[in-house]
Amino acid sequence: MEDELGVSPRFFRSGTAHYDDVAVAIAKRAEQVIAGFSINGDAGATAPKGQVVASLAKVGAGDIVLAHMNQPHGQTAEGFAMALPRALDRGVRFSTLADAL
Repeated sequence: MEDELGVSPRFFRSGTAHYDDVAVAIAKRAEQVIAGFSINGDAGATAPKGQVVASLAKVGAGDIVLAHMNQPHGQTAEGFAMALPRALDRGVRFSTLADAL
């Protein structure tokens, strides 16, 4: 990535967010911080918008939400659009992983 984009990634999350000792060792050798998640926001882009809203209603300090807004037939983006104003009204603030560390 560094050769192609000019930046070196700092964080790693596997496609399934499950890690064994081999994956953790490889990430450490590559100087990557393992980034998991604490809230499954959309069940792999299969959740209806109401479930996305309900998942995001649980967001609190330090949570990392896993969601997939790149699925054209999913309802994740719509659910986020409905949930974000409520989260902001509750005082939830968002940051990047890099800024949070």
